[in-house]
Amino acid sequence: ADQSMLAFGLISPRAAAETRANWEPFIKLLGAGIRRPIDIRVYESQGALVTAFSGGEIDLAWMGNVPALDVVASGAGNVFAQMVPQDGSMGYKSILVMHRTSPIQALKPLIEKAPGLRFGDGDPKSTSGHLVPRYFAFAKNGVSNPAEIFKSVEIGSHQQNLSKVAKQEVDVATANNEELSFFQRDFADLAKELKVIWESPLIPQSPLLWKASLPEALKASIRKFVVGFGASDPEEKRILLGVNGLSRFRSSNNRQLVPIADLEMFKARQAINDDKGLSPAERQARIAQAIDRGSRLELRLKMAL
Repeated sequence: ADQSMLAFGLISPRAAAETRANWEPFIKLLGAGIRRPIDIRVYESQGALVTAFSGGEIDLAWMGNVPALDVVASGAGNVFAQMVPQDGSMGYKSILVMHRTSPIQALKPLIEKAPGLRFGDGDPKSTSGHLVPRYFAFAKNGVSNPAEIFKSVEIGSHQQNLSKVAKQEVDVATANNEELSFFQRDFADLAKELKVIWESPLIPQSPLLWKASLPEALKASIRKFVVGFGASDPEEKRILLGVNGLSRFRSSNNRQLVPIADLEMFKARQAINDDKGLSPAERQARIAQAIDRGSRLELRLKMAL
């Protein structure tokens, strides 16, 4: 059997040494399980990991959904598994919440009544608090900028937004279902005043990828090991908890990135629209570029591998 070393790339959301220490027990056992030595490489930035993977230096990796799109777009790698946290969730959903006494029950009447309503939006950098609702709730329903249709807009964290709706300081606000659970736990009385009138498609937990060109037999043994890890062995369960508060990995594929690709296309279009310094020719070129990347991606994401 081939004994050459495989490279496992990790993105480091915290200190690199900590990330390495968290993952090492799992990756060592994976190497033993598939009978191949594995070298761990930790990257400080998503961009550096994407470059290494797209350049053929990496065989396996853990990264966020957005950089995974770049790797899949390059043709260098594919998603094969997904993290499952302790609560077993497959991802999170953005939500819009209103006070339980509001007559509005759904998105369409919300948009119709918006001119009379106060809106609590999330931080512009928040995926679940701002970007996901802006695209899936509003843009897809013909509202390019929610700030223009509501009576007033305030920015807040998930917790602040939920609290403001419960206290009727705003009429509708963004949050996500995970944060709503924490709110129900920590502020039970306030949480009773809330109702969810809209939720987004699932934004999936982050993926594991493998190099597209790895031999099929090797891929099969990697998948079998990864998806089976932590099924019953208490020591394996302890190791997964240390990796990232995980309960296990589940099988996945490139399709998990479809909602992320939609979102990234939207972000690219927004950026082009918001860039007032572009000449008409530059704008056209940028739009064409974004559309080209979008159609390449769509092809790769729909071919579930």
